[in-house]
This record gives sequence, structure tokens and C-alpha cells, in this order.
Amino acid sequence: MPQIIGSDVSSLRHVNRDGALQHLRRTPDTAFTASDIADGLGLSRPTAARLLTELSESGWATLQLAHSGSAGRPTRTFTVNRRRRLVAALDLGANNLLAAVADLSGTVLRRHYAPHGHPATAQAMAEAAARAVLSLLEEETEAHGGLSSVVVSLPATVDRTGHILPWIDSPAWATDELPAAFGGLLAGLPGVSLHFEGAPLAAAEAELQHGELHEGEDAVFVLAGDITGVAPLVEGRPYRGATGAAGAIGGLDSVDWRAATAAVLRETGFSTLDDLVAAGLAGDTDAVAELSRYAEHLAPGVEVLIRAFDPARLVLGGCLAPAQDLVLGPLGAALERTLGSTPSMVCAGVDHVDAPMLGGLSAALDHVEWGTP
Repeated sequence: MPQIIGSDVSSLRHVNRDGALQHLRRTPDTAFTASDIADGLGLSRPTAARLLTELSESGWATLQLAHSGSAGRPTRTFTVNRRRRLVAALDLGANNLLAAVADLSGTVLRRHYAPHGHPATAQAMAEAAARAVLSLLEEETEAHGGLSSVVVSLPATVDRTGHILPWIDSPAWATDELPAAFGGLLAGLPGVSLHFEGAPLAAAEAELQHGELHEGEDAVFVLAGDITGVAPLVEGRPYRGATGAAGAIGGLDSVDWRAATAAVLRETGFSTLDDLVAAGLAGDTDAVAELSRYAEHLAPGVEVLIRAFDPARLVLGGCLAPAQDLVLGPLGAALERTLGSTPSMVCAGVDHVDAPMLGGLSAALDHVEWGTP
């Protein structure tokens, strides 16, 4: 067996320390002993005890002493220090901005949701986003270790190198100038890492964690809204493709989701699809009929996805999800006429307003430098 020497020892300790902290974080309300961590990670008890002591001394874990009432030393238990660092996520939508700050357990501490006024430039959107994040941090009066990572989702493709590739119907501010502009405005926050993600992939991650997408399953997630995007999943993980643009079919003439959305809003007089769905759910028969027609307009694009990825499940998210059978019924009927059969079709379980934000927070936690001083 080869010896582990030098930097390998340091790397192994870092991996083990990270594993111990992640074990604490997954169940933040549970107090763990060194034996618990040793059993969970396959370590010796002395090694686990040493790791937990290091995490406690560096502020990542909280030590508690439990007295049994009998003679002897009290039992040492540990929980994650949720406020050692904070994370943030922003969902920059076609019409609204949602920002949230969470602790290390993923619990949302503060949130801001409001129309963003359709900024004309990336700089203007960056300023609105920075104001939202900074104001949420200022509202956090309890002590914390600062902001560690921020994930921003937006209606565009983000390639594997982090560059923003606008869709044909992306807002004017969704350009590759946004990361530098936003990062510059957060420069006063030490140690913050900034990451961008396409909204469909962020929402799909939330659906994997909390909703109708299942680990190990081939599926297609459609984030329907004023701008509609897609996240294909292969064996339960989002499939990005070579450049990160897998599923970006909204601009195809044969799909033409842009025209369908514009047409239904123009014909009904509603400002957004959210308003149309609300009217349909309230029993407005005209709105119900328009939702049915709109679902049929979605069908050609969904058919392309089904034929390309052959998914076991299709999950409809975004603002159409609350409409449930008002949309799934006509969409399924349209697909059966061309496909003969359809995969399992359900509406998303995660609230469409929160989905990209929750997925962003999950990704932001993945970017935390766990266990560092």
C-alpha cells in the first residue's frame, strides 16, 4: 500500500473535514457525537473527534456538553454553526427580481421580491440586484461570518465557462456584461464567489431537491412563463451538453414559443401569463379556453424534446404549473395526436416563484469553501 505523505495528508484531512461538516449540515438540528461521525464517514473515532474539535475551534461547528448525571466526563456533541457564513441567490426574471439570503442549513433568512422595471442595460440590472442583496445583508442584525457565495439565475444560457449566451427572447440586460458589473458592485464583500446559471437549470435543481424530479430518472423539465426554457435531465442530473445550451429550443421557428406567448397576451389583454393563469383558476371561461389553446401551442416544442430525449417523465414548471389540468389535459391530448403515447406528465411541486431561487441557494451552498479558516 503506498504511503500518504506531504500534501496528500493535508488533502485527506481537508476531505475528511469537509465530509464531517457536510454530515452536520445535512441534519442541522441533530447533535452528533464523534462516534456518529466516525460511523457515518468510515473513520476511526479519534480521527472523527479531532476533526470535530478543529471545526469547533474554527467556528464551523458548535460544541455542546451533555451531562448524564453520572460520574465521568460529559458527552461532547456537535452541530453545524449555521451562521458561520451566509449564501445568497437571485432570480432575475423577465419581469421580477427575487433575492434571498440563507444560512448554512439552507434556511431562508431574508427575501426580496419585486418588479424590476425592465432595466435597459446589464449595468442597470446589476445595480438593482446589488441593492437587493446588500439591503438583505443589512437587515441581518444577528452576528454572522459574512457572505460566502452568490448564485444568479436568469433567462439565458450560461455556458461551461460561465459566459452568458442570450436567447433570442432574452431581456436586453441578459448579456455577458452582467457578471463583471455585478461583481464590481459586490467588491466590498470579502471572499464572495459569484456564479451564474440559466433559470431552467436552477429551477430543475430545486425540483430535484423538493419536487417531482427524481434522482436517476431521465426527464425533461419545462420552465414555462413569459420566457420559456428547458432543462433536460439524464439519469436524474441536468444535462448541459457540450456548451451548456442543451434544451435551448425556444428560438426555433417550428417551436416559436415567443410568438405563442406574445399572441395569447395580446389577444386576452393580460400583462403576464401569471395573470392569465390566475383568471383561469378563478373560473374565467375565456381564460380557461385561452390556456387550452396556449398549451396546444407548446406541444410542438415539447414533442421535439420528447423525441430527442425520450424521457420517462415530463415536468411542467413555471407560471403554468398552478393551472394543473387546465394545461396538462390539452397538452397531453395534442401530444398523443402526434406521438401516439406520452411520458408521465406532471406539474412541478415547487412554487414557481421560488424555484430558481431555491435551486440557486442549493448551488450556492455547493460553492461554499467548507471548513476553511
